[in-house]
Amino acid sequence: MSGCLSLVSYAVLVNGNAKGWVKASRGLRQGDPLSPFLFTLVANVLSRMLLRAEEKNLLEGFRVGRNRTRLSHLQFADDTIFFSNTREEELQTLKSLLLVFGHISGLKVNLDKSNLYGINLDQNHLSRLAEMLDCKAASWPILYLGLPLGGNPKVSGFWHPVVERISRRLDGWQNAYLSFGGRITFIQSCLTHMPCYFLSLFKISAKIERLQRDFVWSGVGEGKRDHLVSWDVVCNPKAKGGLGFGKISLRNIALLRKWLWRYPREGSALWHQVILSIYESHSNGWDANTLVRWSHRCPWKAIAQVFQEYSMLTRFVGGNEDRIRFWEDLWWGDQPLGSQYPRLFRVVLDKNIPISSILGSSRPFSWNFNFRRNLSDPEIEDLETLMRSLDGFHLSTSVSDARFWPLSSSGIFSVKSFFLALSQFFGSPQVFPSKFVWKSQVPFKVRSFVWLVAHKKVNSNDMLQLRRPYKALSPDICVLCMKHGESVDHLFLHCSLTTGLWHRLFQLAKMNWVPPRSIFDMMFINFNGFGASKRGKVLWQVASIAIIWVVWRERNARIFEDEIRNSEHL
Repeated sequence: MSGCLSLVSYAVLVNGNAKGWVKASRGLRQGDPLSPFLFTLVANVLSRMLLRAEEKNLLEGFRVGRNRTRLSHLQFADDTIFFSNTREEELQTLKSLLLVFGHISGLKVNLDKSNLYGINLDQNHLSRLAEMLDCKAASWPILYLGLPLGGNPKVSGFWHPVVERISRRLDGWQNAYLSFGGRITFIQSCLTHMPCYFLSLFKISAKIERLQRDFVWSGVGEGKRDHLVSWDVVCNPKAKGGLGFGKISLRNIALLRKWLWRYPREGSALWHQVILSIYESHSNGWDANTLVRWSHRCPWKAIAQVFQEYSMLTRFVGGNEDRIRFWEDLWWGDQPLGSQYPRLFRVVLDKNIPISSILGSSRPFSWNFNFRRNLSDPEIEDLETLMRSLDGFHLSTSVSDARFWPLSSSGIFSVKSFFLALSQFFGSPQVFPSKFVWKSQVPFKVRSFVWLVAHKKVNSNDMLQLRRPYKALSPDICVLCMKHGESVDHLFLHCSLTTGLWHRLFQLAKMNWVPPRSIFDMMFINFNGFGASKRGKVLWQVASIAIIWVVWRERNARIFEDEIRNSEHL
């Protein structure tokens, strides 16, 4: 570290040439990897000075919650928030501390970037205090570490930074005229992950998902178009017929639930102490209370709203503590024992009783059930069943009680595992030819089109009649054969022109063929027309998709360009 400080030289660029090298006596070069570590060491000195001033009652800071948890400052890199009451003496003390810190460290507070914010404070009083501190008086909300503090997530303006950022990214593709496949790729690579920072603390605005939805179907600057496939289906995994986006609202839930997992594991953290002081402890002894009325501005409201769903997926391992409840926690079986044996649970005196109080600390179990009346015959049968099922349970006295996450092999909560579980729960089960659509070696825009064909959502004449009956007034006749109505199955399978192309393909493969009922069924049939080898299967799949693509282009050419090609040319 000494070498990094003493071997630095600087020069002034004059007309592009370095002139007058100056040897540095202090500080690090810009971009030096040691710079953030050195700054952290120095910033820690400021934190200790503030804590010492608290101990000597020179600074009171801000007290929060029922436990009156004291909060005087928050630091992250070179961004610091100080909390104070409105007494001028305390603010003068804070100003003096900052001046002393500047003298001993060489760092100086940038007053041009410093603001004073008041909570329930008269604006004139706030301006007077700001003038005393030589900074500016400002209003809520404020932007700190990229997130707005003091704003209301239910107000559309709160999400303006995210919406603006996404809109800027979309505007960059204004003149690119991306195909449907290109827009899918763009969303998967960029838009899905852009708002994750906001989503980890606040419940998402519907406008964010609407931006994605509109871009998929309409692009940018192309006017409003039909949303051909339901957004719930689009967000499904590819194996279930979707595009694999994942609903951003479900991703939001998974990111918020991460805090419920961290809360009991980070008991010494300041944020844990603040939440505990405001909302107190849950009756299970692990979590914060979820039965408190919150302000709309409080992130913990969104975090706690689906606590019930989260708790149903967490399991407990009994140890040598009394933190796991016998009846209400999930530690044996697929449900809490109170849900497995509701008749017994209704007559229990203490519903929060821990495991050790009923079973004891060792075998044989003591079975200290405490019911408020004598049990009926059905209840006795339930009790006997319960006792028999617990014969295989072993209470470990060498480890502490623990909570683990069964959806992860490590037992530790992950946003991905919870998100996948939510997607499977809310997603509609659907049989879909995903291998035919997505495993084919054709351009992505062609695969995207075949995906629409598999869902029967392309703009064939029969679909246009349904979507725009007041515009699509012409008969829905097929322009390829001019004999039958145009539907997806007819166009890509049963039309005389298309059937001829399929017959030619099967003749090349030396196979007899009877058309299936639908193009959807056709995608599921495994034809080994060019052999059972991997190369043969790939060739057959590409040839089949090529027929679908060529037929669609010929159909459009006849309608929009008045060009007709025969089957030989196709």
